[in-house]
Amino acid sequence: MYAKFFFERFWGGEQRNELFVCMPFHDTFDFRFKDVILPASKEAGFDKAVRVKEDVEGNVIMTKILDGIANSKMVLIDFTDDPKSACIHSRHVNGNVLYEAGIAHAMREPSAVVMIRDQDADTADFDIRGLTINQPKYGGLTKGWLSTLLKTSLENYNWSESKRVKAAAESIDDIGLRLMYDIGRRPKDWNHFNTLNQPAEVKMAVLRLLDLGILFFATGGARIPTEHAYHWTSFGYEVMKYLSMTCFTMEEFKEMPGYEEAVEAKNKYNESRKKLEDSLKKN
Repeated sequence: MYAKFFFERFWGGEQRNELFVCMPFHDTFDFRFKDVILPASKEAGFDKAVRVKEDVEGNVIMTKILDGIANSKMVLIDFTDDPKSACIHSRHVNGNVLYEAGIAHAMREPSAVVMIRDQDADTADFDIRGLTINQPKYGGLTKGWLSTLLKTSLENYNWSESKRVKAAAESIDDIGLRLMYDIGRRPKDWNHFNTLNQPAEVKMAVLRLLDLGILFFATGGARIPTEHAYHWTSFGYEVMKYLSMTCFTMEEFKEMPGYEEAVEAKNKYNESRKKLEDSLKKN
């Protein structure tokens, strides 16, 4: 799939807490991934590290790569020389890794892309020599060194600084902005909503927020499919952060004029939900 086509249509509003790894498929890199990168990523705070070679899911490899670059929290690019080269003096970075690096640099913010290389950066291919490439001491990648590097990178990572967040923030209409300000800043258990009794202009604004990845639509699933609500995505919260919208704590929300009304609505919902579930059990 063409990269631009993927990012325009399948860039999600949630980031998986994963480290997506771009590295050669050569068997000599298997130990490096399984025994160094994978445990280092977990030690740094990721749920896991993902390498397409290890994935058994039946999907096109390029689609998996684009999804990993787009929707993982961070991308690790291994520029270590490709061992497939015939002569040690003419080795260079794997071509596939260079291509994936180009996509990552074009689509992700700099703080979300970490680059490593066992060899000196000055010996890498010309186009990447000027990049910030981290080299482990004594030319050997270790779990401790990589874990420290990833922890530092996570501390410096700020999704709200991405061009995608900025573009979304500049594409919101005034009603969508008001929804974010009035409802989105509430505590997470209190800021979902629906538009059943709302005017057409509010419904149009909600559709726009859906298109931008700021909202997602959820139903009650197979048992209660008519139950539904709009929820704010992680990306949506980053847009709010970019717009300097501070989310309320529960204590602050309790002091707001709309809190009592929200409690009453939630109690009514819980009562109707219980009646519906009891009815379904009887049937």
